[in-house]
Amino acid sequence: MAKKIGILGGGQLAKMLCDSANKNGYESMILDPSEDSCGKHSATEHLVKSYDDKDALKVLCDYSDVITYEFENVPSDAIDFIQEQKANIPQGKQPLYISQHRIREKTAVLALGIQTASFLEVTNKETLIKAIEQLKFPCILKTCSGGYDGKGQWKIETQEELEQVDIKTGNYILEKMIDFDKEVSCLVVRSTNKDVVCFPIGENIHKNGILSMTIVPARIDTYLEQIIQEIAKNIITSLEFVGSLGIEFFIKGDDIYFNEMAPRPHNTAHYTLDACDYSQFDLHIKSILGEDLPTPQLLSPVVMLNILGQDKEKVKNLVNDKMTKVHLYKKTEWKQDRKMGHINYLGEDLEKLIQLAEGF
Repeated sequence: MAKKIGILGGGQLAKMLCDSANKNGYESMILDPSEDSCGKHSATEHLVKSYDDKDALKVLCDYSDVITYEFENVPSDAIDFIQEQKANIPQGKQPLYISQHRIREKTAVLALGIQTASFLEVTNKETLIKAIEQLKFPCILKTCSGGYDGKGQWKIETQEELEQVDIKTGNYILEKMIDFDKEVSCLVVRSTNKDVVCFPIGENIHKNGILSMTIVPARIDTYLEQIIQEIAKNIITSLEFVGSLGIEFFIKGDDIYFNEMAPRPHNTAHYTLDACDYSQFDLHIKSILGEDLPTPQLLSPVVMLNILGQDKEKVKNLVNDKMTKVHLYKKTEWKQDRKMGHINYLGEDLEKLIQLAEGF
């Protein structure tokens, strides 16, 4: 009988997890409150229910051999209920608890002896002013939870910008901005059998706070790549996470700074669908099933380019061929800056691939 994978969430990551499940002979069920979630196009079953619906969670538990999540803001109560049902959710809620809150996240990483930007907790405008006095300009203010793709963030580089920041009482983190040379990311995977493997390091280019492209292999020295992979393995092993963990780093000279992480498949590793012998989704499923993890191999240099809502007309001219692999997520509404798909450009000349992506 085919293994059955249960997934909390029905976005594009769920869709691609289900695609991997289908390819490998597994079945899948997603639980997502949206009737229009793009994951439904690849899942075997789709429960259109909220994450706190206990009846729906019970159905998911009864269906699944193993349960995972595709985004880090799953309510902890849902995980508690699943565990109460004695269902198999090997990641548990510890990765969510740490990654859902930026101060908890950075504090956990600092405790491992890994370098981060200097940071302070902020709760209102008064504590923001005091924190700026301590860290000095330039800084970046972020909500402690909920922000993504540049949302919930304010760059503060001058006194005038500080005066213009209008925040409500709440939980924020103020970080000293790093004048970094490159941003890179590492997708590391840990199986329940303790196997740990890393995918090749990607170099990330952002536009307006949103990931635009990932270049693989990253244009960094080999010894830096090795250090980053060792840091990633240290984080996922020391924190005892299971599954995929996408980790972003800043590089300044020979210094490596942890930026943030997400305990799930990651946008910056979508290149693995076409450029590696195993995708990040393949190894995520292997890891939660407790299987041995092969070390993934890069088969070709690649540049991954995100397709956004404003690119709808450009997409009409795209053609899949040996060099260009187009992945659309089947979302119905093409909204500004919404991630609608991605393109993997493959070939031996990395600079040419970068030019192709820039010319999209």
